[in-house]
Amino acid sequence: MSAWWQTLTALEHVLLYIAVPATLLLLIQTLLLLAGGSLDDGGGDLDAGDGVEVDLDGDGIPDLVLPDPDGCGDPLSHGEGGLPDSEPDSASPGQGLHLLTLRGAVAFLTLFGWGGLWLCQLGLPQWLAVFLAVPIGLAGMVGVAVILQQALRLQYDGTLDPRNAVGLCGAVYLTVPGRRAGAGKVNVTVQEQLREFEALTDGGPISTGRPVRVVGLLEGGALLVEEVED
Repeated sequence: MSAWWQTLTALEHVLLYIAVPATLLLLIQTLLLLAGGSLDDGGGDLDAGDGVEVDLDGDGIPDLVLPDPDGCGDPLSHGEGGLPDSEPDSASPGQGLHLLTLRGAVAFLTLFGWGGLWLCQLGLPQWLAVFLAVPIGLAGMVGVAVILQQALRLQYDGTLDPRNAVGLCGAVYLTVPGRRAGAGKVNVTVQEQLREFEALTDGGPISTGRPVRVVGLLEGGALLVEEVED
């Protein structure tokens, strides 16, 4: 080992100094990933982030935490008619390749170091070895990004997002009083689950069993609905 070390050139020493620590970091990151650590370290966060606590019954105890996408303290910004200003984000958390992450940089340094050292050992000129090591490192960065993308797509977040109910149809479970005079109950299939929501309407009262369409989302997670024909 000592004899081999003495035969290395200055460039090969540098490449080895890059490759070994980067390899150790990559192994640690992989172990943390297998142990349930964060899948992404800069390209996206799986958690919903900070939300806004909503007290539905006025007892001072939060009953619901709604997402706060814009950080302004308003769970959902509503446009005209109670509709959200933007469409619900139905994209998968893993959509898009996140190349510029810590894990991607470590993968690049690992393959760049080992690839350059291997090419130097093959007898290639030093400048050519470094030049060819760059695409090898980039290939490793892209490979890690693809693996993370697929891993994120395999994850399933069962947290119900009430925004996904907008535009869907359901049925009235308890009569919805007219002109927002009170809240009724509706059943709507959201995220492949039949869920019960509080509902209000701007029109006349809607009796039990009538079909409705969700046209907006109100404060506290209640749905704004309208009656539709059978």
